[in-house]
Amino acid sequence: MTHILENSLIAGGLITLFSVPFYIITKRAKQKQLALLKDRLLHKAADLSLDLTRYEPLSNKIIGWARPSKILLLADLTQSEVAVYNLTKAVRTYVLKTMNGTSVRSISLQIADAQNRVLDSLPFYQQFQDNEMKLKQFEKQAKDWETLLNAYLSR
Repeated sequence: MTHILENSLIAGGLITLFSVPFYIITKRAKQKQLALLKDRLLHKAADLSLDLTRYEPLSNKIIGWARPSKILLLADLTQSEVAVYNLTKAVRTYVLKTMNGTSVRSISLQIADAQNRVLDSLPFYQQFQDNEMKLKQFEKQAKDWETLLNAYLSR
């Protein structure tokens, strides 16, 4: 019985010895990516002389809102350039959730004009690219941005 307990303690110690540094390295890499995205977003805002009133990370992206000029910025790790969305012609936004059978294919924020034509689409979640475990979080973030933008676009 003592051999089993000793072996279990040794195995647990070895697993901890290798998993904790891996966790720390992964966490730091994610923080560096987020800092890089934030820096790219703020540099683009400074280049355009924008004052960001809100920004929020979304997995491998970060979205920023410049309220006075009605401009939305989206920085993505997979894109080299920060996307700029001018919302001066937009009247409303809504969340579009496309399904692939029973699974969610994508969640995006649609920006529409007065004739209800889609001007732009901001991806919040893409199947096979983003973490499915955070699907509810992506949907909540998209709805929060919809509420925020509709409050300012209706003025």
